[in-house]
Amino acid sequence: MASKIGIAFHHGGIIPASVLKKDKDVSVAAHEAIEVPADYGQHLIDDKFAYAKDVEKVTKAKKAETPTSGATAAEIAAAEKAVTDAEAEVTAAGDDAALKATADQALASAKAALEKLKG
Repeated sequence: MASKIGIAFHHGGIIPASVLKKDKDVSVAAHEAIEVPADYGQHLIDDKFAYAKDVEKVTKAKKAETPTSGATAAEIAAAEKAVTDAEAEVTAAGDDAALKATADQALASAKAALEKLKG
């Protein structure tokens, strides 16, 4: 098996399908790491189109740790609205300590739910 190297483009780039043995060319955003055959990657580095960059490989253990909520854009938008509404309640509570405490708790809960959705 040929050796591989991690590279990243300074301004984004396209890796030909034949290099990666895929059906389509692969577009890579600027500074996004991708693993390519070592000789091809070194050619891009030597010609200053790219630079060497480690590719973070996601292991099965790390995947298990990472929450994959699969939240839709609508769910995230609803959670963001809940945070905004809770912030408005905190502001509206003014000097009422009991009402402010309840509003603060609702805000914390809404922020936690949003973070959980975003992962």
